[in-house]
Amino acid sequence: MNKFLKIIMLIIIVLLILIIAVFIAIKSYLTPQNLRNIVAHMSSEALNHPVKIGSVQLHLGFKIGIRINDITLPNAKDFSPGQMLEIERTFLDLRLLPLLQRKIDIDRIELVNARIKLERNLEKKLNFAVLIPEKFSGTNWTLSLTSIVLKKSEIQYHDSSTGLNIHLKNFNQIIAFDRNRIKVTGNQTLYLLKTKSLPEMIIKLNNQILYDTLKKNIEIKKITAEYAPVFLNVSGNIENGEMLNIDAGLKIDDLNGILPLIPQDSRPKNLSGRIEADLSVLGTVKEPRLDGRCGLKNISILLKDAKYPIEKVHGSLSFDQSGLRNIIIQGRLKNTKFDVSGSVTNFKNLLLNLIVKLDGNLKDLESMTPTLEGIKMNGPFAVRLTIKGTAKAPSYFGEFTLKDASVQGIGLTKPIDNFYIKGSIQNNSARIKECSGHIGRSDFLFSGYLTNFKAPVIQIDNRSNTIDLDELLPPPSKKPKKSTGKPIPITIQGKVRINRLTGMDMEFRNINTNFTFENGVVDIKNCSADVFNGKVKFDFYYDSKSPEPYRINVTMTSLSTQKILKRFLKFDKLTGRLTGMGNFKGKGFAQNQIISGLSASGNLKFTQGVFKNFEFVSKLLGWLGMDNHRDLKFKDLICYFKIDHGKAQVKDWTLSSSVGNFLTNGTIGLNGSLNLRISTTLTKKYSNIVKKYHGDWLLYFDKKGRAVIDILVNGKLNAPRFRLDRARIKKRLKGKITDEFNKKKKEWENRLKKLLRGGK
Repeated sequence: MNKFLKIIMLIIIVLLILIIAVFIAIKSYLTPQNLRNIVAHMSSEALNHPVKIGSVQLHLGFKIGIRINDITLPNAKDFSPGQMLEIERTFLDLRLLPLLQRKIDIDRIELVNARIKLERNLEKKLNFAVLIPEKFSGTNWTLSLTSIVLKKSEIQYHDSSTGLNIHLKNFNQIIAFDRNRIKVTGNQTLYLLKTKSLPEMIIKLNNQILYDTLKKNIEIKKITAEYAPVFLNVSGNIENGEMLNIDAGLKIDDLNGILPLIPQDSRPKNLSGRIEADLSVLGTVKEPRLDGRCGLKNISILLKDAKYPIEKVHGSLSFDQSGLRNIIIQGRLKNTKFDVSGSVTNFKNLLLNLIVKLDGNLKDLESMTPTLEGIKMNGPFAVRLTIKGTAKAPSYFGEFTLKDASVQGIGLTKPIDNFYIKGSIQNNSARIKECSGHIGRSDFLFSGYLTNFKAPVIQIDNRSNTIDLDELLPPPSKKPKKSTGKPIPITIQGKVRINRLTGMDMEFRNINTNFTFENGVVDIKNCSADVFNGKVKFDFYYDSKSPEPYRINVTMTSLSTQKILKRFLKFDKLTGRLTGMGNFKGKGFAQNQIISGLSASGNLKFTQGVFKNFEFVSKLLGWLGMDNHRDLKFKDLICYFKIDHGKAQVKDWTLSSSVGNFLTNGTIGLNGSLNLRISTTLTKKYSNIVKKYHGDWLLYFDKKGRAVIDILVNGKLNAPRFRLDRARIKKRLKGKITDEFNKKKKEWENRLKKLLRGGK
């Protein structure tokens, strides 16, 4: 036994002597200069790229410690000038004994202050590609490595084809090798340089990853990324390099921090709130499956062109790689609540399946858009809407209600009150099941359809008990007046039935008409009504904004002559019934506006009437010698008239009265001025009176003994001046002028009948 121990001790002593001898030999040969040259030569040859080395230091023991200072590799040809790789200090620990067995056993490689420049040029080639040899020559040496450590290093990446710039600073990483397992742990700071669409970003990264080289399993213990206020953490594993089972969590504590990441054109004015999301990635690397859930907390967003924010947004949704599911989101716009639920799928061609609910007040919509500026609204509304189909061509339908609302500032003198509407929406149209309300004393109740939401057109069938035009249409005035607001930006057209319509000192009953209201313009067609104790049919055009001249085309049947003339001309001395047609154009309905500015034309027939104490008629009869005739009854008065800015043209007016027939031509101003020529054929009774009273007059008498007198009239209606038209009387006596009364009367009667039947 003692002999055996002596042999063992001898062997150990011999080995130690050999190791010491080898150590002394190596140290005497590997001077710093020789070592530097060897390392530089071997590195350049291995990489097929020039390598520069500052200095090399060697520490020998049971481990060989090598320190290499200032390693640099110049950048590859056709890339930017400078260095591709710079390492301030490199430490290698090699175990000595494995070298005797042709094994390189590196316990640790440590790189301090390494600066790596990665580039991709316009041809999409990487600069580091030059370091990869095309062929590897065989060797009898084996290599093992325990760990690689990078400290205080940085990596820069620039892609010339995309303009992407990435800068990793404070790069600290430990890569540990344990048989078939590789463990990567570290932290670094990622700098993304500013681009046209993104600001400069600083992201802090941490990682801890395990890799099994035999099973090809990757276990992600932890990966975190923080870009205040965004925080992302990832964990999980990848089995066999193929099967995914990864979990991730995302938190954004203040959405205001991501505003710079949103493109300028679509960036909101303000954004706040919190988002939390959890997700899983399953499936395979080639076909990953994403599944996650996101929560929204107290989000507020003020869009670029909006005056008020959408706020207090809460909710959640699920998502996968193709869309969003189980959407449940609530929020507010001022006091209006909205609720969105459903799904959005197929990101490549978005498919919508959403239910939208709105409960709010019209007041929240005031001044929301330029077209609503100046409009005051109030009243609760509710909308229930289902949206389906693609995002490019969605299909939507639902119902809406509005109760006890008021709207002011849409071009009407009085606000709309007690406004109620109920209906349904179908794509770009709506059905109005019921709509009612009041405008002052006016009321309306209608149903109908609305088409084209971009330029709304409402087709209605309305019934009203009372409409007061004075409360609907502001009268035009030359004086500055307070604006009643902008006309409502919609078109309303359809049928209207009104029991009683008042306004502008008139009253209509039993109105039945087609009408259009567009941008403050009222256009009435084929209106029939009872007015002035008779019936009328008319077309009416009126612009409440300018107003442009109104236009009325009217057919009158048996109206009260006294009432209509009193209303429009302050003239109440003529009674009877009025039938005829007229076209009127003016800029106001006040009597002074009508008298000064009315333009009109038409054919009229007055029947069974009386001039009651009409000063002009009384003075004419008195001038003829018929005293005490304050009233003049007539069978009919048929006339064509033309009024141009307040001056009337009289042409062949025929009057059949109790004292005779009158044929009148000339002009009558609506202010009362006269320029007339009257030819009267008196009855035999009154012819004798004139003959007796004016014995000195030279008059023409027809075969029936009736005096035919030609009279010229000037002055005013209340102060006329009469004289005989002696030149015309002489022609009549010579037979050059015959009685034209019956001819003209028959001509006007035929023309009027034709017009009333719809002819021209």
